[in-house]
Amino acid sequence: MELSKLIYLCIVALYIFFFLLFLRYFVWKYYSSKHYWSKRKVISTSELEELARKKARRLPMFSILVPAREEADVIGRTIEHLALLNYPKNLFEIIVITDEKELSSGKSHTTQKVVEDKIREFAARGNCPALKHVIVPYDFDGNFQGKCTGKTVPSTKGRALNYGLSFVDAEADICGFYDAESHPELDVLLYIAWDWIQSENRSRIWQGPVFQVRNFFYLSPITKIASLYQALSHEWYMPVLMKMLPFVGGTNLFIDSKLLAKIKGFDCKALTEDLEIGVRAYLAENAWPEYFPYISTEQTPQTYWAFFRQRLRWAAGHIQVIEKFKNAPEYSGPKKTRLIKTLLLKGEVEWILYQLAVLVPLAVIWLSYKGMIDPSVLPEGFRAFLKSLVFIYFGFTYYLYIAKYYQFMAKRGLASTLLALISLLILPAAGFLLPLPYTGALVLRALNSQPRGWIKTPRTREIAEFSMKKA
Repeated sequence: MELSKLIYLCIVALYIFFFLLFLRYFVWKYYSSKHYWSKRKVISTSELEELARKKARRLPMFSILVPAREEADVIGRTIEHLALLNYPKNLFEIIVITDEKELSSGKSHTTQKVVEDKIREFAARGNCPALKHVIVPYDFDGNFQGKCTGKTVPSTKGRALNYGLSFVDAEADICGFYDAESHPELDVLLYIAWDWIQSENRSRIWQGPVFQVRNFFYLSPITKIASLYQALSHEWYMPVLMKMLPFVGGTNLFIDSKLLAKIKGFDCKALTEDLEIGVRAYLAENAWPEYFPYISTEQTPQTYWAFFRQRLRWAAGHIQVIEKFKNAPEYSGPKKTRLIKTLLLKGEVEWILYQLAVLVPLAVIWLSYKGMIDPSVLPEGFRAFLKSLVFIYFGFTYYLYIAKYYQFMAKRGLASTLLALISLLILPAAGFLLPLPYTGALVLRALNSQPRGWIKTPRTREIAEFSMKKA
């Protein structure tokens, strides 16, 4: 067989292989619908109290921690939303953790001012959960129950959370964690409390899905597509992934307070403190997170550059976690070995695979230009069928926008809606650009130039109000 025909057949084989990988979404959908989303239940406070009586247990107390540095534009709405959670107001508290360094920015509209205003509003309003405001000192060392050093310490999310944990109510059974723009479903505490009482403390970590689509109409075309597929991943794929990895996402996350104390909180130097604590909790205490079916809506970075930097940090943090635990002598045995292998598979191996997938079309264009492929080896009808598969990708993307996640977006007018429809046509470019941060992390690690500092993701200011709907 001529080389040009053989090259074409190899390209076709790769094209079909990656299309079959795409079809996995529907396998994941079946699995997640049957084994996870079916767990959703309507739970009233009276039903929860009745269950507690039957089990001779009390309702758990929650502390909800929200790290918020330079979040003045979104933190007020988040506090109001969390205060509406359907749970006895005397059995949960909200702790907003701000950074002292923000006070030296010279801005008059600070996160601290918004939080303090909300504390006064809650006191006057009544029937609100306790709202605490703690400010991380500029010199706090970042460790669990740590100390002030007298010199400036870099800010990280793990550092802020460790400081906030010192102010958790002594009666708190469970700590919840949300980002500064998180809007969880209002029944989430009822579900976690129900599971906590039912399981009699067997479930010690709970992770829920996060749909980063709320600021959809403020996003660039590339990040619009990223937000849709991230939401799909959390709805269909995460229930499958969390059977293989003790993954936690850092928001819409709940951890037993005693477990947090045992493992000494978060790693303040980790780029992905969420993945790190999930792995450490499993290796140290055999605590495997449960994926629960109540969502939280959040934001996706507005620009591709902001998205790139965020995902680059996530990927570098994934590599950092692998290296940390691979070289940690206190953890050993087959449990650790299996986990490291799975982290590599779901990290570096898959990143390379996805980047290769988007290189196939570019390779076809280049090889065609050079006259190095001969499509005549396959019937014309079959070649037409292969080309038509691209419409499935487009159709599926529009399905995600129109039928699945539009209800979770802060609504805009008809013009913005139509413009978003048009912008989704950039899907082929997005397919190439979205894996780049992960490829970049691999290249930078090979050059020993990987990111070493935690970088805050900028938020989009939201103007339009919306109401949370159930998945």
